[in-house]
Amino acid sequence: MNRESMQQLSLRLSRVLEEIGVSKYIRTRRRRTWLMIETIDRIRDELAGGNFTTYTFGSQTEGTTTLGMKSDIDRLVCDNDWPVILDWSEWRQGKENLLVVKNEQSPPQHCWLQWVRSDLPLQVTEVNRRSDMVDSEGRVLLTNTQIEMHEKMRQISQSGEMVQHGPSRSWNEMLDFINAFHCTSLPEECKFLFCRPRPGHWPRPDTLAMARQTGVFLVPQGYTEDPLRPVKCRSTTFYVPVENMHYPLYKREWRFSTSIMERLLVFDMNIIQHKVYVFLKMLRKSIIKQVVDDRFSTFHVKTAILFTIETYPPNIWSEDNLVQCVIYCLTTLLRWLKIRLCPHYTISGVNLFTGKLFKHEQYKLHSMITEIIYSNFQCLYTIEMDDLGRRMSSVNSSQIIGVDTGCTLYQVQMVDLYIWWAAYYLQVHIAFLINDKSDLYQSMIEHFETLNVLKNNGTKIEQETASLLIPSVCGVLASIKASRCIYQGQPVTHSILQLYQLSFDSDLLSRRLKFASMLYCSGQYEAAANCLTYCEGLLGPAVWQCCTCVGRQGTPLTNEFRKKTGNTPFKDMLQKYTAIDVTFTRDDIHCVPKHLVYEMFRTAGDEDRQQRHPAHRYEWMDQIVIDCVPFLHYLQYLTHTQLNQRDRKLRALNNLYFYIFSKKGCGYIDTAWNMLGHCYEQENELNIARVCYTKSLQLYPRNNAANWHVARIMHQHLNG
Repeated sequence: MNRESMQQLSLRLSRVLEEIGVSKYIRTRRRRTWLMIETIDRIRDELAGGNFTTYTFGSQTEGTTTLGMKSDIDRLVCDNDWPVILDWSEWRQGKENLLVVKNEQSPPQHCWLQWVRSDLPLQVTEVNRRSDMVDSEGRVLLTNTQIEMHEKMRQISQSGEMVQHGPSRSWNEMLDFINAFHCTSLPEECKFLFCRPRPGHWPRPDTLAMARQTGVFLVPQGYTEDPLRPVKCRSTTFYVPVENMHYPLYKREWRFSTSIMERLLVFDMNIIQHKVYVFLKMLRKSIIKQVVDDRFSTFHVKTAILFTIETYPPNIWSEDNLVQCVIYCLTTLLRWLKIRLCPHYTISGVNLFTGKLFKHEQYKLHSMITEIIYSNFQCLYTIEMDDLGRRMSSVNSSQIIGVDTGCTLYQVQMVDLYIWWAAYYLQVHIAFLINDKSDLYQSMIEHFETLNVLKNNGTKIEQETASLLIPSVCGVLASIKASRCIYQGQPVTHSILQLYQLSFDSDLLSRRLKFASMLYCSGQYEAAANCLTYCEGLLGPAVWQCCTCVGRQGTPLTNEFRKKTGNTPFKDMLQKYTAIDVTFTRDDIHCVPKHLVYEMFRTAGDEDRQQRHPAHRYEWMDQIVIDCVPFLHYLQYLTHTQLNQRDRKLRALNNLYFYIFSKKGCGYIDTAWNMLGHCYEQENELNIARVCYTKSLQLYPRNNAANWHVARIMHQHLNG
């Protein structure tokens, strides 16, 4: 291929990659989204009282994925209770430490972890955990079997089974979890990046300075736990014969991981390097994977581009030189395949081909990559992922039948990112309400103070996240305090009203509806009616009614909502176009109409309880959870009834009726039917009310408060 043809191909490939979302804007948005999710996870972990930190690594946070790539989510959960030390001089009193133990036989990047006492710098001599073992020298070692964690995962899993990918364990194919421990010091082999010779233009000095401070994680090594269990890789590195008396050795091994360091390096890539990396991932997944499956992994590709960026001059990375840059990276891989050695970028002495590829497979890969280069990338036109091949072949790729336009793909990705972000934001919202601490109010006060510290002194991501979560905490505090006032027959104070006011920025409707519900329950009917009228005016076709709880079907997104996500900041999306479900707990029970209290007792027996599996995901059933729109109409009906405004009352009843028939089972539709049944009870239409409760039960026969309402109506009828 001559220079001009390669430039034209490069420019076309760059443009097509932009169309499918490999752009500077989407990369920035994706990285920001997942870093905020990571921050939200940490806040949720703190709220739950756990001393661990959750990280999101891999393509989602890096922004190196596309819709068609269907990348999973890589999570690392670091247990902060047990810090790792490299030698005895690093021992600190107060926590049990894990000491890194290595010997001459230790494979590169691997070690054992020995328990050290918390009160004195002495080794632990007794086994205290199911995952501990004693070696021949009397040392108590932490094995990587993680029995307790795996049992919890099986409880969480719908099937009762775990999904395993290397060292990760999960209950979901699209979610990888690795349990890890952190060492603040860098082992000698992990200083490789800072001491080996290199040209010097990349990584940048400030990136290297940050990388030095990251420390390392200790993660379980990825060997199979059972030598008889079939595995995709038949390398002898992974296979240990049953008769080998040292077979349990693999259970002792932990591996150094420099995930934070690697993320910093990917964040340091410019947009052309980013496009090259994403295209190489597409090439691997679409073509190379067909030959050697995932044993030639994304990590091999990442390592190749990192070494290539470091080795080649910075001026080669231009849009019209994109294909040549791909060739440079493939050439790096060819060199490694030829010598059968793939070095780790940040850890010395590691061969990333070990235990992954057979010798004959490395020859096969060498031939395949050589053919790709010398065929002028003809395989590019066969890539089906994200319709890349068809887009490359078309004069105007945006007009291909069956292929989304760039605008639509852009919108889809923006919606996906917002949905992911909202889901995690709402998990914290639920955690605020379903808090197992005995004093929820005091817990929220402490959490409010923590968020304020983050808002004032945290990183930019932490400040933004905290500012979005503070209104939710204000709403919880306001509702609890107001409930106490109503219970004691006291007026709701001005300070409580101020808290409600601060909570209105939580989302579009839910906090305002909780405020209106409090006004109704405290007898302030005119004020409640005015608030509800204002809430009704906020509704529109672009509003998404978000259903957060397991076991209920979410409301479909409208085209109007999708259009808004494109260029609207997430904060504005939340506050202008998202209606979170309304939740009441036992702590604010006096701020909700009494009929809805039955929702807290929907679980009426063992058969109901058995359907709540896994149990922790159905804790919401012990609360009152309602969709915003039907709750709005229901409150309007009750309020206008108290104000003797018959026409407005019947209008609210009709709105609730038509809402239920338009949603066809979306959201908390069983509760909506139960509210409609209560309205007809108020109208003295008991037969129609009974029909409503029956409809609710037809949708959800178990864990449904309608069972109580049917029994109540029957009792009234029999005692009529």
